[in-house]
Amino acid sequence: KIPITVLSRCQRFDFAPIEMGSIIQRLADICHREGIEVEPEALQIVARRAAGSMRDSQSLLEQLLSFGGKKISVADVHSLLGTAHSSRLAALADHVTRRDGAAALAEIDTAVREGVDLGAFVEQLLGYFRDCLAAVVGCPPDLLLHSDPNEFAQTKALGNQLGLETLLAVAQILDHTLVRLRQSTHVRTLVELAMIR
Repeated sequence: KIPITVLSRCQRFDFAPIEMGSIIQRLADICHREGIEVEPEALQIVARRAAGSMRDSQSLLEQLLSFGGKKISVADVHSLLGTAHSSRLAALADHVTRRDGAAALAEIDTAVREGVDLGAFVEQLLGYFRDCLAAVVGCPPDLLLHSDPNEFAQTKALGNQLGLETLLAVAQILDHTLVRLRQSTHVRTLVELAMIR
């Protein structure tokens, strides 16, 4: 709806996402200059969460710096974001793979008691199973978007155990659940139903 006389005088710039390594390096530099000790994995989580945005990553880091003292841990990042540690995601994925519904529900209960936001948890799971899918179809470790590349072997093994068709079905169930979570007050029940499905 912009008049062509104005549009013809405009320039458009599309900025590509910044590589995760560059974001981590910049965040580490900021922490060093501020005299803050930070766990490398904590910076990786912040960089992944920022999804290629340097500004978003620095905003998250600023929140973490105002949060605590002179050290930033992985637990601090998860506490701020309301997310679960990767080991909890792997455990829940393992329960799903073994069709152990009771253990999966117990894992969700533990996550809730630890203060994990269930919406963020489902997003993390969707990302985790996406990485399993990527590993199964032959992608190298550097194409994992949500998991630590050091855990590539575990991610691929779990993906192979589930199989391509099941991984696609899991992704659809989780995606559908995320949409429903925005319109419901029964968040925990919907997440538990998704895990059983």
